[in-house]
Amino acid sequence: MSFAPARHRARKNLTALATYGMATLIAVVFLAPLYLVVITSLKGTTEAGSMSFALPKSWHFDNYLTVITTGNALRALGNSILITTMVTAGTILACSLAAFVIARRPGRISGGVYSYLLSGLIAPFAFIPAIRLLQEIGLGGSYLGLILTDIAVQIPFITLTYVGFIRQLPREIDEAALLDGAGSLRLFFTIVFPLLRPVTFTALVLIFTYAWNEFQNVLFLIPDADRWTLPMTVFTFQTTHSFDYGLVCANLVLTMLPVVAVYLAAQKYIVSGMVAGAVKA
Repeated sequence: MSFAPARHRARKNLTALATYGMATLIAVVFLAPLYLVVITSLKGTTEAGSMSFALPKSWHFDNYLTVITTGNALRALGNSILITTMVTAGTILACSLAAFVIARRPGRISGGVYSYLLSGLIAPFAFIPAIRLLQEIGLGGSYLGLILTDIAVQIPFITLTYVGFIRQLPREIDEAALLDGAGSLRLFFTIVFPLLRPVTFTALVLIFTYAWNEFQNVLFLIPDADRWTLPMTVFTFQTTHSFDYGLVCANLVLTMLPVVAVYLAAQKYIVSGMVAGAVKA
């Protein structure tokens, strides 16, 4: 009997060691390519061609200045900020309001909308009908057409995530606010929406990442290169500097920095938001 606690501690330590070992392996798998891109972005043309993990013999921070001045990066950055901000704000507003109605007013119509959104998770996006529709309503090749398309693509998943979270909020909150004379919109924006902070931050990171990194929609829906976003400059810049991996990697680093910053700022809300959205969905 005296050996049981020792065996339990040994098993517990072995489990912890295996867990940390697996976590370290996964971190290396994900961080190694990131390190390679960052370190290559600081190398000269000849040294960057080897794509090695070694530190640069001479540090070329001017690669970033070259990308900014010759790669149309500033204009593309402005386009990315505009489109990503509008897509993120529009999606969160539309999906949270729709989810509030679906979760708080169950019925045949709400159930039908919920089922329709479920089918939207697996339905493929068709570019040709989307392009034709945007042309018919006068939004072909415009920022607004791209923004509305990106919002439409994100609506099913984000709305269902909000629905699962709102269903966990007690209805007594709504009843108390209505008794105090609050209308539906005031109830939502002053009482319910502040309680949705975890799932909202989760949605913000997911939508921001999608909209910022979007490539296909920009390529097919925006024919004017002056309106292209920052990730599209990687495509055009690589065509021009296909053998200068230092400049190409510098462009990649500039493109992914905003996504990393947003993720780090909201990471503590992501797990709780995703778990909450999965419960009672």
